[in-house]
Amino acid sequence: MRFITWNVNGFRAALKKGFMEWLEEADPDVLALQEIRCEWDEVELGVRRQLESAFDICWFPARSKKGYAGSATLSRKELGFQHQPGLGIEAYDQEGRMVVSRREKLAFLAGYFPNASTGLSRLDYKRAFARDLAAQVRTLHGEGLDVILTGDMNVAPEEIDLARPKDNRMNPGFTDEEREDFRLYLASGLHDVLRERNPDVPGLYTWWTQRGGARAKNVGWRIDHFLVSRALKERVEIVIHPDVMGSDHCPVSLVLT
Repeated sequence: MRFITWNVNGFRAALKKGFMEWLEEADPDVLALQEIRCEWDEVELGVRRQLESAFDICWFPARSKKGYAGSATLSRKELGFQHQPGLGIEAYDQEGRMVVSRREKLAFLAGYFPNASTGLSRLDYKRAFARDLAAQVRTLHGEGLDVILTGDMNVAPEEIDLARPKDNRMNPGFTDEEREDFRLYLASGLHDVLRERNPDVPGLYTWWTQRGGARAKNVGWRIDHFLVSRALKERVEIVIHPDVMGSDHCPVSLVLT
């Protein structure tokens, strides 16, 4: 199965930048989107019909604020994934943070993790989300399920995961607290396979500011991740696709054999 995660920075905006053409070429079995920023019925009818003909769709926009955040998971109909919008915790579910999908012995958790925000005003909220999500992963492991956790996690775990760590120390996405909380996912039994296999490789970025030609210069951050259970780590190949435009993030793919 081929999984792809992508923060599209507004789904309707992405449609105007070639999203459907990219989707046909990329041909994912399961697609996780973040920052969809719209209701399903706000998407052009022809696009909805085309997607609904091929995918089971869990569209999970934010209820707390129109045009904000939101996530979605689309899976090929023949795979038979069962999708659940939300973690069952209203503080996160009202912002459309996470979709939980299951198929046989596999749990696929995908979503848009909170940003600590300017002045770290949402750091406490983000830390609570990390604790609760790590607890959910432990519960799934306790049920005998293998887990894939993915999405825009809004954290660069290590200095090698961003181009200018010294300049960004204690900025949102690179605080000591957020990096510590990322390790909660690892402590829950998940593995950052891409970094484990490339421990000393710089420049593996998935997001770039839109200022100063950062993307062309590859001055970026690795904040979009796939984490997998130990039982899956030798069965996956993870690739970043920085050549795909249409958002300030690029897609990341995982192939499970």
